[in-house]
Amino acid sequence: MRSVHDMRVDFNLFRVFAAIYTNGGVSAAAEVLHLTQPAVSHALARLRDQLGDPLFVRLGQGMVPTPVAHQLIGPVRKALGEIEQAVKAIESFDPALAAMQFRIGFNALMEAALLPRIVCAILPKAPGIRVEAVRYNRADMAMALASSQLNAVIDIEMANPGEMIHSRRLASGRIVGVARRDHPVVTGKAPVSLDDYMALGHIAVSTRPQGATFEDILIARSTTRTRRIAARCQLIGSALQLVRETDLVLTLASPFIDAASLENGLTLFDIPVETGEISICLYWHASNDSDASQIWLRECVLKSINFSTSPGVTANRR
Repeated sequence: MRSVHDMRVDFNLFRVFAAIYTNGGVSAAAEVLHLTQPAVSHALARLRDQLGDPLFVRLGQGMVPTPVAHQLIGPVRKALGEIEQAVKAIESFDPALAAMQFRIGFNALMEAALLPRIVCAILPKAPGIRVEAVRYNRADMAMALASSQLNAVIDIEMANPGEMIHSRRLASGRIVGVARRDHPVVTGKAPVSLDDYMALGHIAVSTRPQGATFEDILIARSTTRTRRIAARCQLIGSALQLVRETDLVLTLASPFIDAASLENGLTLFDIPVETGEISICLYWHASNDSDASQIWLRECVLKSINFSTSPGVTANRR
């Protein structure tokens, strides 16, 4: 018998093989498989050629398995049964009964802003599912998704994420300012002038210890003036608390601000710099397009992080 490593095996042929073995002939196998007799005969001929064994020899009106066929049938039936069970599990995915984990790639800022929304959307429907937020490198995203190290990634919109990487836009919005509701400069001013904006004390949010933030880079496209950074922190939550308790302001993408934050003493304002629209996308590998559990995960993420659930860009919102 030829080694499997030396040939390209079509595993559909083994389904035909098992049907012939079980039913004792080509005609009976064709009826069970809902195939024509010539199609089954052709499949058997291909498998015989690939394995270098006749597999069945004719005896009277029936076909008798060869020793090789007897040797193969047990492992083949087991493999086909496992595949059938796996397919049934995928097709009948029930989040309420599922016990599994989903690993989602985030950068630190997006994790702090978006992970709570996702977990709150999943847990009530699927108490047995665990969500893991994972730091990842954009350069390794395609490999991490292809190898199932990550089930999905949430990040800003990328021009070329990879040939086999699919994406869906989750939210879009402009860069906005955030201040406490009774801020002495921002409150009541529509719009805030560039001079006033630049003179304010700003909070920079970045996981890096120094250097320009994403917002600084966008602002630099429209003006040579730079913000006065009075505080730098790693988490959006920390920055929002500083905004509530001081006259410092925060500048970030509007989808990162949820309604609960605005109801807790904060207001949004338009910054006097054109930064363009920022989009946040969900990324996954094409091989997971039809996986029921992965489809369910993507639907939960889409419903939990959607522009309709994020505050819009509104000057001096009260």
